[in-house]
Amino acid sequence: MTYRYALTREDHSDLAGGVLHSAPGFPAFPVRLASEMFQRALAFLPDSTARVWDPCCGSGHLLTVLALLHRRDIHAVLGTDVDPAALVLARKNLDLLGEHGLDARAEELRARAERLGKPAYLDAAAAAQRLARRLARDGGTLPYDVARADVFDTGHLRRVLKHRHPNLVITDVPYGEQTSWVGATGATGVESMLRSLASVLDDDAVIAVATRGRKVSLHRDRRPVASFRIGTRAVAICRVVR
Repeated sequence: MTYRYALTREDHSDLAGGVLHSAPGFPAFPVRLASEMFQRALAFLPDSTARVWDPCCGSGHLLTVLALLHRRDIHAVLGTDVDPAALVLARKNLDLLGEHGLDARAEELRARAERLGKPAYLDAAAAAQRLARRLARDGGTLPYDVARADVFDTGHLRRVLKHRHPNLVITDVPYGEQTSWVGATGATGVESMLRSLASVLDDDAVIAVATRGRKVSLHRDRRPVASFRIGTRAVAICRVVR
């Protein structure tokens, strides 16, 4: 399957050049595929402004990348995960979207370059400043939050969402490689996650799920409104089904 939206091979090196925080065991997500996945899902929303939630956010890489690429189409982002270590990293990344977040990151990287004598950190600092200008141009600081939640526990999810009404769920689940499902019904994986999400989302919400392999494994009664495969990942886009 070819790209339908992210047709131009845009230079995304600023997003892969050490600005975002990372750690072993927390995989990044291909930037161009993230953009394609978001834009395809956005096309199924009744309005063009997305309130984005990643319920398996890990390091927050996917959410942060999307916010920096598509600020004009995003009203707010929420990242949840059951792993406290992941949430520490996700908070650091989503803090880049706040006021002075990228400027502070640039200053941190410049200080590191001076302390360690590594010019590569100066390149990353310059990338952070370019991203800051892009964010300001496209709408400025973005409302965001990070919270601990078990994606399989609907009561837990409802308490975390409170008055929030995310209308676009987007998540990558490369489980079985660097990470594993955790939760009461984790063994049933994607389908159990979709049932749980559908029970807490509004009727007009859209869910986009990426996973490794030839296709996203869904129950035979669940028909995605769109599905595609690029590289090693398959993506399914579904409407909420109770």
